[in-house]
Amino acid sequence: MTLVVDHTERLKAIDPEESFIVSAPAGSGKTGLITQRILCLLGTVNHPEEILSITFTRKAAAEMAARVHSALQTAANEPRPENQYEAQTWDFAQKALQQDQNLNWNLLDMPNRLRIQTIDSFCRYIARQFSLETKLGDLSEPSDQPEVHYQSASRSLLQKLETDDALTPHLTVLLAHTGNDLARCERLLSELLGKREEWLPIIYGIKDNHHYFEQVIDQIVAENIIDLQDRLMPVAGELIELADFAATHAPEGKNPSLTQLAGITELPDAGLSGIADWQTLLRMLVTKDGAIRSKVDKNGGFPSDKKEHKSRMETLLDWCRAQADLVSQINNILHLPSKSINISEQLILNALAQLLPRLAAELDIEFKAHDQCDYSAITLAALEAVSPTSDEVVSDVTLRLDYQLRHILVDEFQDTSGSQVELLAQLVSGWQPDDGRTLFLVGDAMQSLYGFRNANVGLFINSQRHPVGTVQCTPINLTTNFRSEKGIVDWVNNAFTEAFPKKADISRGAIPYSLAAAFKSKSDHAAVHFQGFTGDLAESEEAKHIANTCLQINQDDPAQSIAILVRSRGHLKHIIPALQTARLNWEAHDITPLGTRMPVLDMMSLTRALVSPADRIAWLALLRTPFCGLGLEDLLTISNSTMITPYNGDAILGQLQNLMASSSAAKLTDYGRVALERIIPILLNAWGERRRVDIRTEVESIWQSLGGAETVSGDADLSDLRSYLDLLETWQVAGLVRDWSLFELAVEKLYANPSPHYSADQLKKTKIQIMTIHKSKGLEFDHVILPSLTSKSASDSKPLLRWQKIIGEDNQSALIMAPLGAHDEEDDPVYGYLKYESNLKKRLEDTRVLYVAVTRAISKLYLYGKLIPGKKEGWNTPGKTSLISPIWPSVLEGLNAEVYNVIATPEHESPEDQKKQLRHIRRLPSDFITRNNHQYALLTVPATKSSGPELTPDSDLSLRARHLGTVLHRSLKQIANDGLRAWPNDRIHRLPAAWTGQLKELGILVSEQELEDLSKAIYTITQEAKGQWILGNHKEAYCEQSLSHSLSESNKVGVSIIDRTFIDGGFRWIIDYKFAQPNDSESLSQFEQRQIDRYLPQLAHYAGLYRQIGSEPVRCALYFPQIGLFSEVTVD
Repeated sequence: MTLVVDHTERLKAIDPEESFIVSAPAGSGKTGLITQRILCLLGTVNHPEEILSITFTRKAAAEMAARVHSALQTAANEPRPENQYEAQTWDFAQKALQQDQNLNWNLLDMPNRLRIQTIDSFCRYIARQFSLETKLGDLSEPSDQPEVHYQSASRSLLQKLETDDALTPHLTVLLAHTGNDLARCERLLSELLGKREEWLPIIYGIKDNHHYFEQVIDQIVAENIIDLQDRLMPVAGELIELADFAATHAPEGKNPSLTQLAGITELPDAGLSGIADWQTLLRMLVTKDGAIRSKVDKNGGFPSDKKEHKSRMETLLDWCRAQADLVSQINNILHLPSKSINISEQLILNALAQLLPRLAAELDIEFKAHDQCDYSAITLAALEAVSPTSDEVVSDVTLRLDYQLRHILVDEFQDTSGSQVELLAQLVSGWQPDDGRTLFLVGDAMQSLYGFRNANVGLFINSQRHPVGTVQCTPINLTTNFRSEKGIVDWVNNAFTEAFPKKADISRGAIPYSLAAAFKSKSDHAAVHFQGFTGDLAESEEAKHIANTCLQINQDDPAQSIAILVRSRGHLKHIIPALQTARLNWEAHDITPLGTRMPVLDMMSLTRALVSPADRIAWLALLRTPFCGLGLEDLLTISNSTMITPYNGDAILGQLQNLMASSSAAKLTDYGRVALERIIPILLNAWGERRRVDIRTEVESIWQSLGGAETVSGDADLSDLRSYLDLLETWQVAGLVRDWSLFELAVEKLYANPSPHYSADQLKKTKIQIMTIHKSKGLEFDHVILPSLTSKSASDSKPLLRWQKIIGEDNQSALIMAPLGAHDEEDDPVYGYLKYESNLKKRLEDTRVLYVAVTRAISKLYLYGKLIPGKKEGWNTPGKTSLISPIWPSVLEGLNAEVYNVIATPEHESPEDQKKQLRHIRRLPSDFITRNNHQYALLTVPATKSSGPELTPDSDLSLRARHLGTVLHRSLKQIANDGLRAWPNDRIHRLPAAWTGQLKELGILVSEQELEDLSKAIYTITQEAKGQWILGNHKEAYCEQSLSHSLSESNKVGVSIIDRTFIDGGFRWIIDYKFAQPNDSESLSQFEQRQIDRYLPQLAHYAGLYRQIGSEPVRCALYFPQIGLFSEVTVD
């Protein structure tokens, strides 16, 4: 068998006695390599818990654990494979199993002993495990929507303006700086909180630090100029002479800065004192856009009659043009600040030094009030736990962890943040050379694309050159690509060799390209296609072409996977309708914001009207919804009705009553009048019943009564409405939404399920996956389609504070920081320089984003973009912020060679096409009669005969027993959400104290026996195999999920709470916990049958709910944690 080209490197990486940092490009099989190393390490340790494997997503952690466990099972049950890689894995697994048997690990039955977890999970483990030592307290659940809490914390800080004497002067400075615009100030502060793990450790050092920043800036300027001087040395004399000539011949008043170079005899100083002259000198060479000048004229100091000097200047420009990356160096210097921050900027920095730590404290208060946190809080808490105090070399917490860990593996290391790398450095700070402990870092710097999450790819480069803590890792570079066929690999090598920078830069995150070697052979057909479009209809024609391409793939081979990957969700505006027109089966992932879906907007209008009776806009929006159906003419009549019936501040509903009772009702259309006769009684009845039930139930009940169920289009709409109601339920306080603006922000952060309803013939076709490029990382598809590559990205907003940590070749770091300019002033030059650096980082990351996108493809890659013809010939170069920009030279080469095709579209839409885009507004008939529509009613099952609240079999239990069950359910929910690994025995041992307090709040003084029974139940479910399976990480897993359903013909809404549900093995499992055990007079089988008979109707009811929600077959079970009994119940 032929060995892969990097076979030796792969064998070396498995050495269990050495530490490595492995560069593993796309498709290089890094997951398999990590699996082999874990198996190899298992054969050398005394306990499997001595190995810690960290990755960044739950999915990746689950896949890694599954691979290791599968390898162990294969080695235990099957003969040695013939395939070389599989045989090698089998050998490592055999040695691990031998160690397992010798030391009685029982890994096959207890795979949870493998410590494979996410970085956030590990940080949380540290923060919780050592909460007492660090006085951090117990961390809450990470919020899915931390931005809401950021805004609330910022608002709380600004509210201290008139109540906190210590903060008032600093808040006054900040508000004056932002033009006394409270809303803008709140937004700027909110944006900073998501990055506080970067600025919080350094913010205290910025106060009155003007001279430090000046020294850092002078050093940056000097280093850049010295590097350029070396590049310009061959032409330095010529440049000086031509600069002197141009300065003396420039038209008077046209270029005053150039004339200041008259008499120049040497290059300016390398530092802040000479930067202005350097910038003037270099502007002779480049245009305003930063390109080497193509024209030399009199305005630049070269009159037409001075042909010799003009020719010499043109020769100098040709030389500059031929020097690789010289133009980048020139532009770097042109953007350097010509001075340090001024005194007024230092004043705002001083104010921020006082305000930002308090802002972080306000966020902590906000999180604790809602029993939540964010991932930055978890990382910072873990880092505080492992950081030594002033009198420690290694922290006590680190030493205690040190005894447990011998080997640490980190996957996706290129996506770590500075805080996470510092945490890792502290963990290994007590390690000694040759003590048998190893650090194994794996990643691909070319795939780092999470800068918005504080990831710093420069840390990967730095760790290749310098130790992490006390551990120096040996670099290893993998090159074999097992994923893509050779045609794709060759194209990527050719296109991206020039797209990536030639030289690494730690501070900017610049990464040179690493060539890949294809493992698969080349196909007979072209593997990479580019299709260009011109004209005003380019986007819609592109969408049609993509749909036709998908149809063709389906016809050729329905088993082939297809993915449409986009940088921006807006790029799907034309594509999704084109797929729907073509009746293609597709599935989108986190594409459409929930708040943009019309059914959700309609329900939001209903909610807003109920909580704000005098909000005219909300009530008019409600009347415009499809289930009310009033037209614009009727809304105008209603709006103008106060001219006849004076507005006295009464609720809009009262005005509607007055309108219907007045002569103005005749001005309504026939539809409007009949519709209001139907709507007003329903709303009046709801108004009279308000706050008697929770707001979720109230909104849902009115929505059904008004006919909302008749206006939805199918399962996708129902799923979106469920998501909205779930969120509404969490935001209600005493039947109200206290802060509507924050609630709207929370809705904006959720994504809809835009998958359409498929017919049977559509379901037979390949399901096209639609997702963002970021979401696709780690996945692979037979066919990858990349639309809108020539579209420009939106410009970034201006943050309140910019900063950059600069790491030199000697691993020494420096900090540069600047605030946003005052509202009525230009931004500070240092702030402008940091913005330039941020834009450079963004463009470098865009190159990596495109690299990730193209390397998802296995067989075919399809590129699309809108092109603009040049004035004379060829094509205009796409904008620098477009994704295609880095590889444009390669694409242009294909266009010129006519390898790629361009389709010209009409310049304007035809009237017929414009007419097709006009949407018909759907509305119910004016005389609509409400009925139970079980096909589309929200979360309904066939109505029961009872119109009262749902009765459960537990209703006859004593109040004491029900409260004991309540606290047990709470604990089981917490354990399932955290993961079993986060709940070691010592943490479970602390639960009785919490239970005592919770039960006391419920009016129960708990006995020692009851606490012992509860503890036994928790220990049983966390140790017993079936219990671990129930609490494990599954697809679509929920605890205490609330499902609403209609009751009888009254259209009232009941709510069912399901203890635990998830999808596993293709089945929707429903698990109902029961805090019960056999009495003295019955056997276990008698007890089991009695419980099944008792709870069968309830489980059948739950099953009916889920059958209406999803397509998976449903299985139900009772679980009795006190005795570890799992009883499956047949409900059909």
